[in-house]
Amino acid sequence: MPSARIQWIDFCRVYTAFFVVLRHVDRPYGSFNYIIDLFNYRSLIFFFFLVSGYFTHKAVAGQWLDWKRTRTLLIPFIFWTAVASILLLQPMMHWGQTLAGDFSWFSWSLVPREMGLLNWCYWDFDNVPLWFLRTLILLALFSPLLQRLPSKVLLVLVLLCFAGSDVLCARDAETARSHDSWSVWWLPFRLYESVLALGFYSLGLWIRRYADFARFTAFVRSYAWAPVLAALILLPAVYGFGFYPPVQSSALVLLGVSCTMGIGALCEQYLPRFCGFIASFGPAAFFIYVTHYIVLHALRLAFTGSYGGHFTTAQCLWMPFLITAICLGIFYPLRRYFPGLMKHVAMAK
Repeated sequence: MPSARIQWIDFCRVYTAFFVVLRHVDRPYGSFNYIIDLFNYRSLIFFFFLVSGYFTHKAVAGQWLDWKRTRTLLIPFIFWTAVASILLLQPMMHWGQTLAGDFSWFSWSLVPREMGLLNWCYWDFDNVPLWFLRTLILLALFSPLLQRLPSKVLLVLVLLCFAGSDVLCARDAETARSHDSWSVWWLPFRLYESVLALGFYSLGLWIRRYADFARFTAFVRSYAWAPVLAALILLPAVYGFGFYPPVQSSALVLLGVSCTMGIGALCEQYLPRFCGFIASFGPAAFFIYVTHYIVLHALRLAFTGSYGGHFTTAQCLWMPFLITAICLGIFYPLRRYFPGLMKHVAMAK
């Protein structure tokens, strides 16, 4: 494994974080943001799971659980849960009561809900994107067990996870609630996305067995155009003709992940300066991901006067850039003056 930073992967990390920001900003129907999001929906975050699986440290003999990696991931999880609980929770909505010493609004489920352990809803005010980290913690913990699986069994697990995610995601949370489905209780846990994450993480482990980093990079560069062209051809057809919805298709998510890697490899080859500039923000990718929701809500209140307000179509075009810039403006001073803190809570190695 290479010890230095890897430009095309850092590019993909920043690219992915930015488009996560874009998809959380308003996307009026037919707008540029809406069209761009159609090509990225659900494929974004799974790039991280694939790469995390590929770069997972090999388990030592006799190791069944990876407690060291788990503790490393628990630190930012607990830290950002605390930050979210302070900044994005009920105290802001009930500040008058809080200042008066009235905490009757407080519920025992407040913190578990923000940790993604209870009543996780997609578009609620308090939806903080910590489900990714929660799922990654579980994958890291059990990674030695996954690494012990024979290659054929590991590949079968990948296929089962992809198929299982499609089944679990057949009806989204809102539809399930409206029909009082049995899956209402499970969907807030993002079960189907966690199952798909297990599939991509395991796929990363499987690829690593057959391709060292040089071979893996050479393969991505050799076929970089293929997933990009496939996405440009297939996704318009899928949306235009109303075929199997992408939200239910792990195959299309896999295409999106491959497309992300292809774009990174193509930029590194044909736009090296641009790729290098974007990749230079690689250490801040996780920080952007985990803080953008806080910045987004602050800007939404400032521009619309309400946490539930909507940006104009014009504002939606540049708002992702502003949010990303603000996150970077917070990250770099913190890393300069508190490098140890950023290393642990922002994974900025």
